Amino acid sequence: MQPIPGEAEEKKAQIEAVIERVQSGDKDAYGLIIRQFERQMYTYCYYILKNHAETEDAVQEIFIRAYLNLHKYSRQVSFSAWLYKVAYHHLINMKKKQGRWVQLVDKCMEEQPVQQITPHDTMIQELLTYLTAEERHILLLKSVEQYSFEEMGEVMGVKSATLRKKYERLRRKLMDRVLEKGEIAHGKIAGSSGVR
Repeated sequence: MQPIPGEAEEKKAQIEAVIERVQSGDKDAYGLIIRQFERQMYTYCYYILKNHAETEDAVQEIFIRAYLNLHKYSRQVSFSAWLYKVAYHHLINMKKKQGRWVQLVDKCMEEQPVQQITPHDTMIQELLTYLTAEERHILLLKSVEQYSFEEMGEVMGVKSATLRKKYERLRRKLMDRVLEKGEIAHGKIAGSSGVR
């Protein structure tokens, strides 16, 4: 579905007006911002964290941090991009704090036998688990939120050319994984002798 011409600009202007109200002291107006962006933030955080409880806490913390730092927001970037930058940095900090725990869990996982993916798991979920947190950030901002590489650079604090290259590598990685899965299911292993 194509957006109605001018609709995006009108929505951006409405958001900017609400931000001005909040910056002028109307604390209740911030609820409008939360309602506008809550679903997007939840989706973004969930794809990174893979845990509903952690995601709910992260989204709440992101909106608190955004509110407390709203005086730092400037119209040079969209509010949405600024909010994603707040979310990105919060999630990176969360991941750093979880680092030691994750290393311990990873070590335990390596020692356990690899489990087969159940038929109920979707290909997309499997591919997302195959990606690093940074790759999931890039994929979500580019493919789901449809940000330009320049906007993504603002959010992640990385040059747009670097993100372009990382995105291409990420696409190749996913395509290789899809092809590899296809070979296992339909190619050499499954169809080699017809009988196993």
